[in-house]
Amino acid sequence: MEEKTQETVLKLSKNQLQTVINEHLSKEKGLNDLFSMLLNGLMLSERTAFLSSEEGNKGNGYRQVSKSGIGSKLELSIPRDRLGVFKPVILGLLNEQEERVKALCFELYGKGLATRQIEDVIENIYGSSYSRSSISRITTDFGALVGSWLERSLDSCYPVIYIDAIHIKVRRKTVETEAFYVLLGLKEDFTREVLGIVNIPQESASGWQEILEDIKSRGVSTVGLFVFDDLTGLDTVIGKVFAHSMQQKCILHFQRNLNKHIRKTDRQEFSTELKELFRPDDVFYSVEEATLNLQDFLLKWSKTYPKLKRTMNRSNLETVFTYLNFNYKIRRMIYTTNWIERLNKSFRRTLRMRNALPNPQSVITLMGYVAIEMEEGTYSYPISAFQYDPNFNYN
Repeated sequence: MEEKTQETVLKLSKNQLQTVINEHLSKEKGLNDLFSMLLNGLMLSERTAFLSSEEGNKGNGYRQVSKSGIGSKLELSIPRDRLGVFKPVILGLLNEQEERVKALCFELYGKGLATRQIEDVIENIYGSSYSRSSISRITTDFGALVGSWLERSLDSCYPVIYIDAIHIKVRRKTVETEAFYVLLGLKEDFTREVLGIVNIPQESASGWQEILEDIKSRGVSTVGLFVFDDLTGLDTVIGKVFAHSMQQKCILHFQRNLNKHIRKTDRQEFSTELKELFRPDDVFYSVEEATLNLQDFLLKWSKTYPKLKRTMNRSNLETVFTYLNFNYKIRRMIYTTNWIERLNKSFRRTLRMRNALPNPQSVITLMGYVAIEMEEGTYSYPISAFQYDPNFNYN
């Protein structure tokens, strides 16, 4: 009786077969049922062809699996062989689709969408074949991926490391602004990479010492130059952890801090004279000349604003003009923290999609995604101007 039924099916015309298919499609989950039957048939045919050239091997039943379908799950019967070497090609294609969905979830999360928003997007595209719990697991996997990347081993040598903190609103019972420490490194091949993103609620010199000791434990032994803002005590802790590294205080932060002591009516004249002291494109301008010029400038203005005398100590000025020891072609790249400030703008652009983040780890995950994207894009291109400076030849 079974053979007669099979023969009848085989003799159906295309029109008759189409009618049967159309009727089945009108049923609930009919499309997925037909899709499952088609895939099961393809895998069975594939196994038959595979076993025809395999001596001593034969079919060994099926294993049941669920795969994402169109609006709901596909229930598939995967043909097995006795030796366990048969792998259906079509199954690999389905697995590939799931990896693409996972990558899409990663990208959406990295762009700042919340898990609930990602669920809505995926449901609009794939129906209910991906549950909310599966989307949540994917975003959790993403966090683990970023976490692993942030703990990776680092190169032993970096010609330049830029350090800065970005301040983000985070929820810990209540919403408050917290500091996230960021390190951006210039590698020996003159490409760039983000070395660390660490949350310590308040920015401090002792916090930076902890971060610097961490990158040292991850493999960094030599840093040619640190570029940083004017945070009190930061130059001291850098000297403790990387005693042989040169230091450059960001001249923009330095100028801003001086401008704070000047009233508005004098500020334009003061800032104009101050800017003229830096001259990054002057090949013959030396650290000694620049330091003397700055001391004279501060002496002049301290007659009106006595607090400026505190800045006149040479030990406070020696890290302001470090950039003059380098080739004029790269001075503008190393005398401010502009590079890392631009990175922080990219972080803010993604974080702006949310209001207060639910916890510090979610901030680090999103910032990590942005950093990985930057490394694969903009940061993967070498900054060729650095090759002209002998300070960065470590061979």
